[in-house]
Amino acid sequence: MSATTRKQAAMPTADMQWRARQIAMQASKLAEQAKPASKKVALTARQGAGGAANWAKPRVGRARAWMAVRAARGSVSVTERVAPRVSSMLAATARALDPPRGRPRRWPKVLAGLTLLAAGGAAAAAMAMRSRQRAMPMPMPSRPPARGPAGQSSTVLNPSADADPAKAEADVDGMSRTR
Repeated sequence: MSATTRKQAAMPTADMQWRARQIAMQASKLAEQAKPASKKVALTARQGAGGAANWAKPRVGRARAWMAVRAARGSVSVTERVAPRVSSMLAATARALDPPRGRPRRWPKVLAGLTLLAAGGAAAAAMAMRSRQRAMPMPMPSRPPARGPAGQSSTVLNPSADADPAKAEADVDGMSRTR
């Protein structure tokens, strides 16, 4: 067993209480003595803080003005140098995130082209028919059929063929016959 544990066991509790009271009384007397001194120190500290604030006030104003100029220059620098880079990075990211577009369908375009082509062809045909009707002369009145000696109607296609009967004979294909 150590010597301290023997001493604690040897000292009765009443003695310990008496010593604690003695120490508390001494602390109380020291606090009473320190009271006026602490008030004086607090007053001095308050006055020193007021003086420091008065000294710092114009310097803080100048420091704020200096920082305002630096911040304005910095904002211009960020706008001119950093912002375009950030903007281009964001645009590249947006393009990368955008899903790929499918192939465009050609059939609607082909059908539209064919429709326009058909409409143009119909318009050209209509214009051609109109111009043909204007260019054609009025039909001539029909002649009464010529009547032969027996009272039959005959049509003379080639009047010179009646004069020479050998030349009048021809095949259907228009070639003349040789005898």
